[in-house]
Amino acid sequence: MPSPGDSERVAPASQSVPELSIILPVYNEGARLGQTLAAIRETTLASYEVIVVNDGSTDCCCDSLRAAPPPFENLVLVDLPRRGGVAHARNLGAGQARAPVLVAMDAHCLPRPGWLEKLLEELHKPGVGIVAPRISSLESPAAVTFGLTIRDRELGVEWLHQRANDPYPVPLAGCACMAMTRAFFEAVGCFDAMRSYGMEDVELCIRAWLLGYSVIMVPDAEVAHCFNREPFPVGWQDYLYNRIRTAVLHFDGEALERILAALRTKPGFSDAVSSLLTSDVWTRYGFVRSLRKHDAAWFCRKFEIAL
Repeated sequence: MPSPGDSERVAPASQSVPELSIILPVYNEGARLGQTLAAIRETTLASYEVIVVNDGSTDCCCDSLRAAPPPFENLVLVDLPRRGGVAHARNLGAGQARAPVLVAMDAHCLPRPGWLEKLLEELHKPGVGIVAPRISSLESPAAVTFGLTIRDRELGVEWLHQRANDPYPVPLAGCACMAMTRAFFEAVGCFDAMRSYGMEDVELCIRAWLLGYSVIMVPDAEVAHCFNREPFPVGWQDYLYNRIRTAVLHFDGEALERILAALRTKPGFSDAVSSLLTSDVWTRYGFVRSLRKHDAAWFCRKFEIAL
């Protein structure tokens, strides 16, 4: 796991190991970060710590966390000198975490009462890798996603509607909120080395399924997400790199050829491929392929994904 950057516990941590560590990557969140931290405090009954990874923010969103006395208990602040990307920040946060359960959450979310207890009840069942709540929109509460699926050959995703009242498997869950055990996270190799933003959650869920774990939607648990945020700069080439990397890691044969043919029409495809080929992708490829119990064709058949 990557070594962390500069970090500090901005409030005294309990001497006992918390039940879970909630990891928040942060980039220019403004007031939303404080709102998320307050909502976690108000809705979380289990013992917990929050790891805030300040991914090179240029606003003052983390300044209040250094106040005396600090506004939140059991909080670790990891300051990075420059942006390393969401996946990198989540991995660094996990490296600082002390708990046996990790919750990856965006720093612009409001968990609703009961969210955590319902997730933990499913997480410890045999074979479960990732559990996720339904994600509602803070701006449009009627807009709710119950997990995700792959939409097209460009590996774009779309929201899923509710399928049942009890927890059930879904192809993908988003990092607005997903919970997993540390043992699972380390066994499957953490988040992959994606650039900037995007696909780190999709790739991890595909990898979980192919390595023999399940991704479970818990429809009674809810986390509200702020979708209408001031965008931060993410170039299409980063998205493209991340999609090509996901395709190469997990897909084979004609399916891989169709994905690459669809992405080849995008500007910057050749540069993205060149960058990928000089990365650690083949080392990662060997690691993933050595552990997998299913192939991507099985995954697509299971969830009726046409590529």
